Order: sequence, then structure tokens, then C-alpha cells
Amino acid sequence: MPEDTPPSPPPPLPARPVREPDGVVVAERKAARTKPPALYQVVMLNDDYTPMEFVVMVLQRFFQRDMDTATHIMLQIHQQGRGVCGVYPKDVAATKVELVLTAARREGHPLQCIMEAA
Repeated sequence: MPEDTPPSPPPPLPARPVREPDGVVVAERKAARTKPPALYQVVMLNDDYTPMEFVVMVLQRFFQRDMDTATHIMLQIHQQGRGVCGVYPKDVAATKVELVLTAARREGHPLQCIMEAA
């Protein structure tokens, strides 16, 4: 039975040498920071043919919205021509757009779903 080995420590951060007045060199570590991923809004657009019930179902199924929230977003889409379904990193937003479009086409609805930079 293999022994559990502790995980290796992360590599040290790059050091920046700093020369002190007395000639001593001190290495300072600069904290590495990563940018958070860019976020995108998934937006559904209104049309005159897709049933409101289908839009509510899509919001519940693909965006994990409860009935009240899904109905509110659906009414916003209906009245204002568009509604934000959620905000996600780019790859998640693109996947959700494809899921919605595939479900709409499968049911024969012309529902449009797009993503925009948040």
C-alpha cells in the first residue's frame, strides 16, 4: 500500500533584489496577482412566437432560477425586448447560450440568446 506523501509546496515567488545603503542585497518578494476572468451577461431577446412558458422553463432549467425569478425575467424580456439571465465567465456564458439555442431549435422556437461583455 503506497504511503501518502504531502503535496509539494508551490514554487517561490520571483524575488526582486534591493540594494541597501551599506551594500547588503535583500531580496523582496512581489506578490503574484491574477486577474479575475472577464464576465459576460447572457441575454435573451424577445420575439412574438416563443411561448412565455418555454422561456420560464429555460430560465429554470439552464439558469437555476426559481419560478418567481424566472417569471420576472420573462416579463422583462417580453416588455423591454431583452432580459439578463445571468452573468458568467466567458466559457460558461457561451455554453449557456448554446444550451438555450439548442433547446429552442429542438422545440421549433425562434428564441434568440446572446452574450455581451458585462
